[in-house]
Amino acid sequence: MKKNLPVSIFLLLLLFASVQRVAAQFRVIGYMPSWTGDVNAVQYSKLTHINYAFLLPTATGGIQSIENPSKLQSLVSLAHSNGVKVMISVGGWNNGDDSGFETLAGNSSYRSTFVTNMINFVNQYGLDGVDIDWEYPDAGTSANNYVTLMTQLATEMHNRGKLLTAAVVGTGGNSILPAVFNVVDFLNLMAYDYNNYDHSTYAYAQQSMSYWRGQGLPQSKCVLGVPFYGRPSWETFAALVARGADPYADTYNGVGYNGITTIKNKTNLAFDQGSGIMIWELSGDATGSNSLVSAIHDVVLTHGGGNTTGVATFYKDCSYGGYAVSLPVGTYTRTQMIASGISDDDISSLKVQSGYKVTLYWDDNFTGTTLVKTGDDDCLVDDGWNDKVTSIAISTNTSATSILIQAENYNNMAGIQTETCTDDGGGLNVGYIDATDWMAYYNINFPVSGTYKVEYRVASLSGGGTVSCDLNAGSIQLGQLAVPSTGGWQNWTTISHNVTITAGTYNFGVYAQAGGWNLNWIRITPLSTAKVATTAGMVNSLIDNSVQTDKAFTIYPNPVHQQLNISNGGESLSGGIIRIYDIMGKQVVTARPAANQINVSSLAPGVYTLEFTKNGKRIVRQFIK
Repeated sequence: MKKNLPVSIFLLLLLFASVQRVAAQFRVIGYMPSWTGDVNAVQYSKLTHINYAFLLPTATGGIQSIENPSKLQSLVSLAHSNGVKVMISVGGWNNGDDSGFETLAGNSSYRSTFVTNMINFVNQYGLDGVDIDWEYPDAGTSANNYVTLMTQLATEMHNRGKLLTAAVVGTGGNSILPAVFNVVDFLNLMAYDYNNYDHSTYAYAQQSMSYWRGQGLPQSKCVLGVPFYGRPSWETFAALVARGADPYADTYNGVGYNGITTIKNKTNLAFDQGSGIMIWELSGDATGSNSLVSAIHDVVLTHGGGNTTGVATFYKDCSYGGYAVSLPVGTYTRTQMIASGISDDDISSLKVQSGYKVTLYWDDNFTGTTLVKTGDDDCLVDDGWNDKVTSIAISTNTSATSILIQAENYNNMAGIQTETCTDDGGGLNVGYIDATDWMAYYNINFPVSGTYKVEYRVASLSGGGTVSCDLNAGSIQLGQLAVPSTGGWQNWTTISHNVTITAGTYNFGVYAQAGGWNLNWIRITPLSTAKVATTAGMVNSLIDNSVQTDKAFTIYPNPVHQQLNISNGGESLSGGIIRIYDIMGKQVVTARPAANQINVSSLAPGVYTLEFTKNGKRIVRQFIK
């Protein structure tokens, strides 16, 4: 469905929509080698994907043992907790030995064995896909075998909601046939190692992107690679800066590298002509103000992008200014906070998605004075909390019985545009919806397992449309619903259906099975609202009515693993009662303390509320297990 618009306005809207799509989908991909780099030092909030390198194939379709499997497991855990995808990169330079790929790709039996092994490997480590780094297939038979292998692997990966990508040479990649472009999610262009000194200039980046775009690679699948090292010395950027190289220059004592200025220029180029930037490799980065990852992120922010996979976003300045770092549900000590891109004592404003709660702590390890936020705050000065935060806990807010999602607040989409809305509340709605268009809203929390009512605020001139919803890019289908005629594009009505969902946090998708309708908002409500409201009210009542000013009452360590110590300023706890509630408000522990400690080893990991009552006095503290 396309409404009649003046051609000039339509073209402007189309251009605006295309720019918005690129910003929303811009990828920042870092390679993490198995043999170097610390997974705890990665700036996850500034990345979208991490490729663990390398897994090596055998000639008969087997795979060799992965190096440092515990490192891969830790990487997956940390990345996923920060909303970053992790893929396994297969192959690599391997001293120029690609015989394993050459043989397995040319034999149907070996090829099938390899695909099966990749499926099993991805499932074993909970990965998000596969990156093939075959350096390089030859022209002719080898090139055709490469297409066959990639096609078969893509089918199996995509059927499971996984990604398939490939790393390719910067230029001269004639053996990568255009048929591959149709099956991969994107290609990583290795626009470096062109020669031994000026191996990765801005001009070569332009040449690389022009080459692949000229071969027919869509802009949406074109990712520009940049080096975090110099040649001919092969030193990392961090090592070069440490021995005196200018972080903004590109040469030092006969070594050619990419400094901050060139990296930023290349990121802008990637925005203009591609859909992402790729890094070889993350451990080569410098720290602090010299970080190349941060330089890339600065450019992403200027284009309206950034890591939007979190449920809470923290800003350096009031009015949502300065850097912006989004974090998912979890707990963040000072060290973890800094690793995510947030400086200590540096937060001045924040945004919190509906259904979530942020607890700010004055001191490290979730100690000291606390401040709880369940919504946006454009300036923490009013609370006396400007530049005070040293640790953070983000959790679901069980007081929210429904989640209202404004349609235009998508994290990703395909095909749609926004327009001014005349429905109650005004603002924008999503329009120009055709069949197969979609919108994705990241990290939507469903606090309980069971039945949910999903409502859509829709308008349609003639009806005939069909809307469906799903979770995690269609891997979980929830159902579909016919969109009726409302007699006009701004005549609004609400339609709904019930769906069954297992408790958890998902990426929620809205898909147009058939087009011809507009969407203003989506509302998701658990049908067991009475239970949710009761438990939520219990926790909120505890917190709201607690005697938080009694600073003599402290609990430690926090987070705790086994024994929670309680200090009451020298006063005895005897005669009092301790109750502990989980995040849903369920009472999980009741005790009359005989000593100033309580064993919590039996509790599952999570956020808990401890209530101490004695002689009509109530004190409440929260802790992390």
